[in-house]
Amino acid sequence: MFENYFGIIEAIFVFSLAIAFYVWQMRDLKKEKAKAEARAREAAQKTASETEEA
Repeated sequence: MFENYFGIIEAIFVFSLAIAFYVWQMRDLKKEKAKAEARAREAAQKTASETEEA
């Protein structure tokens, strides 16, 4: 009787791992995007200040 549920339990574990990996990757991409935008903003400010000085 219990062996009928093992496949379902295993499928739930695999699916939850896939969801966890997806969430982890999306959070990491969001952080990296924010860092890249901050670097771009910083570079834009630096070039703007250099042109004002000249």
